[in-house]
Amino acid sequence: MSTSPSFHYPWVVFTLNNKKMAISSENIQSMVITPEGSFVPNTPDYIRGVVNLRGTVIPLLDLRVRLGMPSFLEEINEFCSLMDQREQDHKNWLIELEASINEKRQFKLATDPHKCAFGKWYDGYKPDSYAVSSLLRRFDSPHKRIHGIAEEVLALADGGKVDAACKVIEECHNKELAEMIKLFASVKEKYRANSNEVSIVTETDNGVVAITVDAVESIEHFDNESIEDAPETIKERDGTGLVNLIAKRKTDKAVILILDMDKIYED
Repeated sequence: MSTSPSFHYPWVVFTLNNKKMAISSENIQSMVITPEGSFVPNTPDYIRGVVNLRGTVIPLLDLRVRLGMPSFLEEINEFCSLMDQREQDHKNWLIELEASINEKRQFKLATDPHKCAFGKWYDGYKPDSYAVSSLLRRFDSPHKRIHGIAEEVLALADGGKVDAACKVIEECHNKELAEMIKLFASVKEKYRANSNEVSIVTETDNGVVAITVDAVESIEHFDNESIEDAPETIKERDGTGLVNLIAKRKTDKAVILILDMDKIYED
């Protein structure tokens, strides 16, 4: 491995899709919260568009897409779409419960809050954000109450008290379901607010380019002996040819993937 002058500069360590990566700070101008961009047609899929940064219009390169990963924006939209689906599930659950007693047929949906689609997701999901985690905990009571009314409602209907059963469903709709709908909206809003990408503004041979990363972790020096060629397994897993070196951090033994900036920009 040849020595490069960039090895004398600190490295910017950042996270990207739960991976630790680094680039040399040699050609970095600044780091900013990613501004909203304008789409530009007929560009590679990893060019999200252009952004206006302090009066200068520059390309915005989506590093996740460049490395063959799902875009950060796509991940946010998928999460919000999932919340919309789980909200609709519980609206439909109450509608089906009422329909089943009015039509005198078996209610077949989950009565155990841990066995519906939301319950299974809720029990296993571990958010990175404390704010999102705190909001999600507030689902526990209304979610259990919604599923818990099934036994009460069905027992009333079996005893010929259909009107009383429908009243329990209506009250649940106006209270517990309404509470969950507000929580779903708050979780989506908080998730978006806590998902602020960072753009690293770099100077290249062809001009200034901003590249998006999930979050900047640190700016630090690596000893030259801690930097080595990436094992073939890492190169194969990467598949883009953009990771040729790794650094082994001494403090926490983390393996950090070092990106070849020239290759990132070569198109």
